[in-house]
Amino acid sequence: MKRHRFFRRGGGASIFLCIILSAVILTEGVLYFAARVRGFEAELSRCMRLQISQILCSYNEDLLENYGLYGLDSSSVNTQIFDACFTGKDEVQLAAVPLGIMTASDLQSGISDYMRIRMPAVTSGEIISRFKSICTEIEGCDLFKKAAGAKSSAWLGYVKDFLGQKEKWSGIIDSVVSAASVIDTSGRLKDLEEFSKSFQKTLQKSATLSLQGESGSGIYKEILDPDSLSDVMEYVDKYMDYDLPDIADSLLINEYAVSFFDSKIESIKDGEEESPEANLLGIPYSTVHSTNTTDLEYILTGIENEYFSFGAAKILICNMRTIVNFGTYLVDSEKMNKAREISEVLSTAIAAASVGTVCVDPQVLQFVVLYVWALGQAFADVIKLINGESIPIFDHSALSDNPLLEEVLMTDYRDCVGVFLVAVPMDWKLSRMLKILNRDCGCQLYTGVCLSAQYRGSQFLMEDRYDAYMSEQ
Repeated sequence: MKRHRFFRRGGGASIFLCIILSAVILTEGVLYFAARVRGFEAELSRCMRLQISQILCSYNEDLLENYGLYGLDSSSVNTQIFDACFTGKDEVQLAAVPLGIMTASDLQSGISDYMRIRMPAVTSGEIISRFKSICTEIEGCDLFKKAAGAKSSAWLGYVKDFLGQKEKWSGIIDSVVSAASVIDTSGRLKDLEEFSKSFQKTLQKSATLSLQGESGSGIYKEILDPDSLSDVMEYVDKYMDYDLPDIADSLLINEYAVSFFDSKIESIKDGEEESPEANLLGIPYSTVHSTNTTDLEYILTGIENEYFSFGAAKILICNMRTIVNFGTYLVDSEKMNKAREISEVLSTAIAAASVGTVCVDPQVLQFVVLYVWALGQAFADVIKLINGESIPIFDHSALSDNPLLEEVLMTDYRDCVGVFLVAVPMDWKLSRMLKILNRDCGCQLYTGVCLSAQYRGSQFLMEDRYDAYMSEQ
């Protein structure tokens, strides 16, 4: 009887079970499909990231090797990595395009990022090169020779006597510290002072051990100590993260232009040695260009014609040298005396030639003689500069008797052009530099790349740029 009632229910239990199972199967199917879609999306994102990394690594080599900057060209953009890695590539439509034409603001950001960590080394190298004769003189002095031949701390007496003459150098140090405090626009002087003090302790400890006859290699162990390295890196991080003031940014760009762009000067002469002119990376400009071009002069003047731009640069340098020489002669007693003697002779000659009808004051002629002298010397200076030689900044008689000081005060062609570049508006310099970079690379430069993928009705976008240009986004 019970069995009969069961079958009379009309299969309700079976229908109920089918409904439940259908819901479970449908839910599992939806979850499985969603998981599969999310898996494809994750795989799609991973492959797109790999493709972007590969494209950014395919930077323009000429731009990096010759100018130290990163940039893309259209030929670097491809989808080869994506096609090789993504399993569902037949269902995806991927488009890769370069992103962000390099602008003047991008170039400014990239140059600042590049020069910020290199400028201290550039400055130090310039100082060392100017003081190399002084170092040679120090090595040849009696104090240094006695110190080199002495053992242990026998030479400390000489150092003590030198340091004991406080009145001769304490005022100079105080003046330097005061000046540094006044011009410290970055606010990093205190951090540098704290870092220097900690580093000084390490040097003092190592020097003491060395004078006591122990191994002096302990300095390297102290510097490479994790705590010391931590202090160094902490200061470097603060320096790198700090936003430089506009004036410092302008000086970095100015130094970059002087250090990296070609000029009409073919070689540099240092005494009897002669070497081809090269950029900051040591690459001769004859390698960058088949012949020297007036890129630096173009940045200064904006004149594309090489003959006229080089001529304009020479005129500017000649005028500057005339003014500097004339001002120097006014405070040079020896040259003033020579000019007075010449002016007196000229005054007498003029009076004699005019039979006394024309009289010119010798003092007036003295300044005329000085100006002609300064102009003639300026022409000679320009000839030396364009031939790759260096000249003293001040043509003063006192420097002739002090060759060490004269070498410290030497300048060259690029230094003179750099002085005038300071007066050129930054936007003009950057736009001209960007034009030269595009010309040398032979293509339009970009700072990033964009990937666009169409997958099952959805669109996926991924963009990336070089870190040096990220601040300008």
